[in-house]
Amino acid sequence: MTTRFSQAQDISSFRQIAAAMWGRPNDPTIYGSMDVDVTRTLAFIQRFRRQTGVQLSITHVVTHAVAQAFARHPELNAKVRFWGRVERRESVDVFVSVASEGGKDLSGARIDGADQLSLKDLATLVQDGAAGIRSGADKTYARSRGMFRRMPWWLARPVLQLTDVLTNELHVHLPSQGMPRDPFGTAVITNVGTFGIDTAFAPFIPLARSPMLLLITEIRDRPWVVDGKLEVRPVLRLCGTFDHRIIDGYGAGLLAREIRTLVEDPDPVPAMRPVSMPSAEVRQ
Repeated sequence: MTTRFSQAQDISSFRQIAAAMWGRPNDPTIYGSMDVDVTRTLAFIQRFRRQTGVQLSITHVVTHAVAQAFARHPELNAKVRFWGRVERRESVDVFVSVASEGGKDLSGARIDGADQLSLKDLATLVQDGAAGIRSGADKTYARSRGMFRRMPWWLARPVLQLTDVLTNELHVHLPSQGMPRDPFGTAVITNVGTFGIDTAFAPFIPLARSPMLLLITEIRDRPWVVDGKLEVRPVLRLCGTFDHRIIDGYGAGLLAREIRTLVEDPDPVPAMRPVSMPSAEVRQ
């Protein structure tokens, strides 16, 4: 799928000033987190696995929710190019980070048109992409990482700066060289919950012109108020980093509301059965 762009015509005066005033995301950063009761979510994941055979995870559910949230608010699916030109993406492409080499390296799978995919198809694509990276079958990943391993340290920065100009400013498309156009897309999603991390915020990658980076932390039992009563529920804490040139508090609130709703209850037809306690595996 080829990502196309068009210049945003109806941006606010503040957005125009912000795009010109700040550089790329190394300073206009805002942070936010929210807790989500995932009782129904974990039960849904168990049913989904039994019915489809696909090893659905909380990462897939969150990724699907993020893609749908940006599709419903396309004005937030934007990037800043050149010296302050705000452009809106015409597709929702989501980058899911993948740890490889036993956690010693980090890459990811970009899912193009993620908002157009079913949850099953999205989960399959993410799993296939992760498996290709970890097994070495992804030739593009192997080629690009091999190049940087052989490169002198003093050459890495100018090469990355050139890559940024080619892929983000000029939109040159060189996937065979590990340099696809707009390499990170709409949002970057990373699951750090598998490492036992409770709360964390990630910095923007300089090559990424994504307006949001979302960390999925460990699902933990926490006190939760249900109908005025205190209960213990499995709670997922989502930690977001936002590019304030694109997303302000109002925009972050819109995304948070959509994502919370879609993560809390991802099943369009909830099963009429008691909710059982999810296994530890399902929580990852």
